[in-house]
Amino acid sequence: MWSVAALTGATFAALVRIPITPVAAILLLRGHSQRPLLLGIEEIEITVSLAIIVSCGLLAAHRVGLGAPLLEALLRGEAIKSQLRSLLAPTLLVGILIAAVSMLPNLSPFHPNRQLAHQEAERLPQSPDGAKLAEKLGKFIDERPLTLTSLTVSYLSAAISGELIWRLFLVSIIALFFARIVGSPAGMASNRILFSAVLTVGAIGVIAHVTSQRATTNMTYSSLGLIKTVNDSFWLVTTRALLRTGAGAVGFGWLYVRRGIESAILSAFVASVVAHLFLLLVVVRLF
Repeated sequence: MWSVAALTGATFAALVRIPITPVAAILLLRGHSQRPLLLGIEEIEITVSLAIIVSCGLLAAHRVGLGAPLLEALLRGEAIKSQLRSLLAPTLLVGILIAAVSMLPNLSPFHPNRQLAHQEAERLPQSPDGAKLAEKLGKFIDERPLTLTSLTVSYLSAAISGELIWRLFLVSIIALFFARIVGSPAGMASNRILFSAVLTVGAIGVIAHVTSQRATTNMTYSSLGLIKTVNDSFWLVTTRALLRTGAGAVGFGWLYVRRGIESAILSAFVASVVAHLFLLLVVVRLF
C-alpha cells in the first residue's frame, strides 16, 4: 500500500511543474527553482510522510476493527474473488453518486454573484501589481496538453493519497481516540464510534476547505492592494463545501468502515473519473 502510494505520488510530482509538497513549495518561493532539487525534495517528502501515515493508520485501524481486508487476505494467501465481487457494486455506486453531488456546487443557484465576481476578477490584471503577479504565475503554467496518462495518474494519486490520509489515518486515529474514551475493548469499536469518527473527519474537511479557500482569496487581493467587494454568504459558502467535500467524506468513510480502505480508494478514483466525464458532457452541450 505504501509503495503504490509513494510511486503514484512521485510520478504525479514529476508530471507537474508546480511543487505539490510544502518544503519544495517553500524552496521555490525563496528562489530555488532548480527542477532536479525540487523534485528530489518532493520525492523524499512523499515517501517519508506516506510511510508515517500508512504505518500509524494501520496500527490504529487494527485496534478498532478497520484496515485493508483485501490486501491483508491476499498477503495471507487467501482467495479474495468473493470479497472483490461483493465490494464492486457499492464502490462504483458510491463513486458515481459522489461525483454527481460534487458537481452541484458549480450550478448557478449556488453562485448568485457569479457575474459580479467575474467582473471583479477582471480588475485584477489592471491593478499596479497585477502584471507582476501574472508574470510570476506564468512561469508555472504548464502549456503541455493534458493526456489520458497524466489525468489518470493525477486522479489515482489523489485517490490513494487522499484516502490514506483522511480515512486510513484520520478516521482510524479519531475512532481509536473515541474508543479509548468510552472504554471499548481492543480490536473492536461500535458503529456509533466509527461513524462518529467519519463525521468528525468530514467536518474537519469542510472547515479546512472553507478556511483555505478564504485565506487564498484574501492573500491574493491583499497582495494586489485590492479589497474584495463581492462576497457570498457564509451559509452559501458552507453549503458548497458540504456538497463538494462533505459528501465524499461521508461516502468514502462509509465504504472504509464497511468494506475497507481499498474500496474507499477505488470509489474516490471512480468519482474523479465520472466527475471529469460529467464536465466534458457539460462542455460539449454548451459549445
